[in-house]
Amino acid sequence: MNNASLDNSQSNAMLSSDSQQRWTQLVSQTYFPLTLNYGHAQAPFQGSLKVWKAEGSDFSLSRLCSYKAEYSRCQSQIAQDDHASFLVTIPLRTQVFFSQHGRSLDCPPGHFIVEQGDAPYRFGYEDPNDMWVFKIPSQAMKHRIRRPERYSQHCFSAQKGIGCAFVEFLMICSQRVNECSPDDQNRLFEQALSMLSLVLEQDERVLNSDQSHLKTAHLMRIERYISAHLGDPELTPARIAAFCGISLRYLHKLFSGSGYTVREWVKVQRLEAAHRDLAASPQGGNIGEIAYRWGFSEQAQFCRAFKQHFGISASELRNDSA
Repeated sequence: MNNASLDNSQSNAMLSSDSQQRWTQLVSQTYFPLTLNYGHAQAPFQGSLKVWKAEGSDFSLSRLCSYKAEYSRCQSQIAQDDHASFLVTIPLRTQVFFSQHGRSLDCPPGHFIVEQGDAPYRFGYEDPNDMWVFKIPSQAMKHRIRRPERYSQHCFSAQKGIGCAFVEFLMICSQRVNECSPDDQNRLFEQALSMLSLVLEQDERVLNSDQSHLKTAHLMRIERYISAHLGDPELTPARIAAFCGISLRYLHKLFSGSGYTVREWVKVQRLEAAHRDLAASPQGGNIGEIAYRWGFSEQAQFCRAFKQHFGISASELRNDSA
């Protein structure tokens, strides 16, 4: 077996190991530091890992195959890790078990789970397995999906509809990402994240989770209303509260502790939408038109906010995309 170390700049890397210690190193380098339990030290082991990375970002897609293993992430490992990520794991051969935030579940083939990398968890499988793993930078996940940690409580179907389309799109990414420029590699994975958000936001079980049923129901309704009206420059907290039948004070309370105010969340979603339009337009698109399309009343205000949020100006992104 090949025991070469993983080069994090390498795309389409294929790595394998028959050593438990080496496998722990490979997995920890690919995702984030983890502790592995193999049952006993002398148990026979084989594993292989193929990785497709987007150059210049922390997005990656991997195909992991291995004998029985249990993976765990503890608070001390999290404290030493500067790059938080989420993992979307899709088992293909046998079910996996997963435990996080005090809740345990089993995920069979044809389904997937969302693992929050900046919180402790346990994950594993009792029989040899084969799985896709989509690694998403925490910042990108949180910009696209508000409070994404909510979704680590459930197993999601990939057997039909948008869930199946999401997994099929990941397979397409693995086939085509190496043909793409670095910018297009990132766009592919950002599109996969957009499809994931559709799957998660349409799953009504989040509404039935623990004691926060009513709060979560309000939040999901608010998020859907905001998403549908991003282009409206009159999309204010007062208008959102009125549509959702709650007081303005309660609306702000729902967002407290999330890291965003209501206005900030609306602005971030508008900026993300404008970024996608600028990046996707063959000619780069007209900055003013795109700004107005997504609810910004002044182009100068939009450009300042865009540069502050993405670290690159709208004109630079447009020129790179042209």
